[in-house]
Amino acid sequence: MRCEICGKTTVFGNKVAHNRMYIAGRTPKKIKPNLHAMTLQTPSGPKRLTVCTRCMRTLRKHGQA
Repeated sequence: MRCEICGKTTVFGNKVAHNRMYIAGRTPKKIKPNLHAMTLQTPSGPKRLTVCTRCMRTLRKHGQA
């Protein structure tokens, strides 16, 4: 699971349970990037890439999608 443009990948963090007066506990969790398949036009023809939504927005903004 990796964006083929920016290299964004899965990161690890903690799910922190808050119980009123104190922090109750921490559980490890995975935070996955929001990836989608997208077809881009290249000089050699259309190419299907897996990109994150941030890159998808940037490509659409610059008219490359």
